[in-house]
Order: sequence, then structure tokens, then C-alpha cells
Amino acid sequence: MAIEGPGPVSASLVAVFFVAAGVIAVGAFAAAWRRDLTAAVATIPVMFAGAGVAFAGVARFAAAGGSHLLGQEFAVLLAIAALALVALGLGIAGREGTR
Repeated sequence: MAIEGPGPVSASLVAVFFVAAGVIAVGAFAAAWRRDLTAAVATIPVMFAGAGVAFAGVARFAAAGGSHLLGQEFAVLLAIAALALVALGLGIAGREGTR
């Protein structure tokens, strides 16, 4: 007698939005909690990640028959923008530290 593994996991769009909102809230709380600019700027990609989760979830559950990769592509663009923002913030903070 073979033991069957668990079935496929399915999440609803509401669950995806709750996770995205939670990640954005954690990022906003961490940015507000930090006193120095460098640490606050480093938490911005966490908020961008929450937005990326929301976009990927919307694309996954879209009613239109188009490409489901659009939300994932936008999430990757958000990740690249967040990385550029952190690099810019660290460069500015590094210049302020040498004065």
C-alpha cells in the first residue's frame, strides 16, 4: 500500500494580499524604527518585495488569458530598482560619514 504525499498547495488572492501587506508593514516599521539613514534605507527593499509579491499574485490570479509572467517581470524590475536605491543611499551615507 503506497502512501500518497500531500496534495498541491493553493493560496487565494486574499492570502497573497495579506502576505504582501505584512511584508510592506514590516519594512515600514523597520524603516521607522531605525535612527540612522543607512539602516532605514536598507529596509526599503523589504517594502518593494511586498509590492512585488502583490504584483506577482495579481498576475497569477488575473482573469484575462494573457501572460502570467507580467507580474513576475514587474517584481524583478522592482527588485532591481530597490537594489539601485540601496546603492544610492549607501553612497550618500558614505559621503556623509567622511565629513
